[in-house]
Amino acid sequence: MEYRKAIISDINCIAQLVTDLIGSCNIKSKKSILETNIEDITKDINNYYICIIDGKIVGTCGISNVIKSDKYNLNLKNIREILYLAVDKKYQGRGIGTNLLKLCSCNNKYDILYEAWGDNGKYVNSKFILKKCGYELIKNLGNNYYRKNNYCPKCVNRDKNCNKCIAQIWIKHKYTNLC
Repeated sequence: MEYRKAIISDINCIAQLVTDLIGSCNIKSKKSILETNIEDITKDINNYYICIIDGKIVGTCGISNVIKSDKYNLNLKNIREILYLAVDKKYQGRGIGTNLLKLCSCNNKYDILYEAWGDNGKYVNSKFILKKCGYELIKNLGNNYYRKNNYCPKCVNRDKNCNKCIAQIWIKHKYTNLC
């Protein structure tokens, strides 16, 4: 198991992993989900980490550059946001996601937001990793946030008939040292 910063030649593999596991967070794009993810990841490739097992990228996590204000109306300034956290299902439960999130969010000089979602009807999928890495729930967006904002066609579950998908905003305050 190897962790390292992502490089340009990793973009297509990262984008495919994100597309397969998450879909796309860019709901405004008219392009295919994979094309949108390639574009989004390319912009921030220097802010991504990956995990490689047997020569294959099995996990990734990215963090944005500094954003002047947040889109969630939380009155936060100069924040960063986790872009994607994805681990191949065959490798989940081995600490890969936790390690990738730590690489992106430890020793940070800015508050970090994480828009977490859950399709299990109980809690967001990354709740336990977020708590382990020092994140706190700051805002519950509810069960119909993604549907109301037309995210469903870009979701990994787009072909299923799910009726609710929990969305929450979690925050890790700057200099929180749970790493």
